[in-house]
This record gives sequence, C-alpha cells and structure tokens, in this order.
Amino acid sequence: MFTIIFGLTLVLVFIAFIGLGVQTFFSKKKTFPETNVGHNKALRKRKIYCVKTQQAVIDKNYKKKQWNKPTCEGC
Repeated sequence: MFTIIFGLTLVLVFIAFIGLGVQTFFSKKKTFPETNVGHNKALRKRKIYCVKTQQAVIDKNYKKKQWNKPTCEGC
C-alpha cells in the first residue's frame, strides 16, 4: 500500500516539474516567473515588502522616536 501511494506521489511531482519546465520553455519571456517579494508589483501595491526592507523601516521609525524623547542628562 505504501509503495502505491509513494509511486503516485512521485508521478504527480514529476508531472508538476514537467509542467513548469514546459511553461518556462514555451513562454515568451523565457524566464522563470518572478517569486521575489521585492519585485512583485501586487505586493508592493499592498505595501508588503521583504523582511530586510520592513526591518529597515521599523529601525528608522524607532530611531526617530528615540531622538524625540527628552533625556536625563541635565538631572
């Protein structure tokens, strides 16, 4: 029973890889579809960026808040 399920799984994975290869080979762009978050226009419209960019924005906003707070140097 296990070998039948394993064999079917391998066949389905093989068909998926062949399908992606055929799509890439016969497409007009001749490139693999862009999956990077930073280059995806739909995600940029929703203001979803890659982790590094989001962390840079958070750090920048955090530093601005820190500088606006009064310090205790004169106490």
